Amino acid sequence: MATVTLNNVVKVFGSFVAIKGLDLEVEDGSFVVFVGPSGCGKTTLLRMIAGLETISYGDLEIGGRNVNEVPSRDRGISMVFQSYALFPHMTVRDNLGFGLKISGESKEKTASRVDGAAEMLGLGPNMDRRPSQLSGGQRQRVAIGRAVVREPEVFLFDEPLSNLDAKLRNQTRVEIKQLQRDLGATVIFVTHDQIEAMTLADKIVVLNDGEIAQTGTPLEVFERPKNLFVAGFIGAPSMNFLSGEVASHEGGAAIRVGQLDIPIAKNKYNLPEMGSSVTVGIRPEDIVPVGHGQEPNLATEIQATVKFSEMLGNESLLFCTTSFGDFVARMQRPIWLSGGEELTMHIDGDRLHLFDPVSENSLLKPIT
Repeated sequence: MATVTLNNVVKVFGSFVAIKGLDLEVEDGSFVVFVGPSGCGKTTLLRMIAGLETISYGDLEIGGRNVNEVPSRDRGISMVFQSYALFPHMTVRDNLGFGLKISGESKEKTASRVDGAAEMLGLGPNMDRRPSQLSGGQRQRVAIGRAVVREPEVFLFDEPLSNLDAKLRNQTRVEIKQLQRDLGATVIFVTHDQIEAMTLADKIVVLNDGEIAQTGTPLEVFERPKNLFVAGFIGAPSMNFLSGEVASHEGGAAIRVGQLDIPIAKNKYNLPEMGSSVTVGIRPEDIVPVGHGQEPNLATEIQATVKFSEMLGNESLLFCTTSFGDFVARMQRPIWLSGGEELTMHIDGDRLHLFDPVSENSLLKPIT
């Protein structure tokens, strides 16, 4: 396996700059996920690593070797596409071995690798079938197996789960992660689904408008988003945002939202002066209906009117309105609620996210 290094990589299409000078290192044996909204540049970046798009400026190294001018077939990579890209007239066995066949590998070596990949991915009973005779999940396994048999230095996945139903997505996600661990593989995985990113990645790279908004472990990106974009993108449902200002409360610090003062731990933030405006971020799980979740450490009681609720079985999402704004809360051990019901809730002031309203950067102090 190999490390992938990007040094000030730029991609230009005519007058449009799609990738704006990215620096990134994907460590050997790591599972890195590029995530971001449509049009942020994640697939373009993956295609540049694969050699399917040229690099306008900057340098790309795979395993310490500059590959800017190296053809895709010689970069030591294998790519799994969203559309599977299987040959419909070939059996599963022939699809798995096609890449080795055209590269001139011996029949014995090809057969050995194909059989190994088939066993690893549970494809044995389907080896003589054609793609049209397979389910979506089985086709995706064949596409992954075709990448595995080449024994590449780096695996590239371009939204490989988007064509599967929810159950198959969950199952295949587990299989891909287990495969990466078994092989010790370097994997770069592109998705717009932040849940996939959170569950698969060793490191997440959040992209926005051709730039890296933040990199870090899933927990770092979730708990300490660097800016409003990352805070709003990572997490399902999205973080609630309200306008507030810095205030005092019983000798300590608070954030005033409307007429509500929410006490906070002052030493957690680089707070501006008293009365300054801030953007307040509150995740739905940090607004707790009384009796339906763990009591917050630093609780502020509010009254909210439930406009409607989404019952998810083990929990409900409550869409609420208050005198200071609307928000979504998460209810554990849910009960059936109809529109217009009043609930008492606690906001966890120990888990507020505060942002500068101008720069949109987080006011959380760095961990020392």
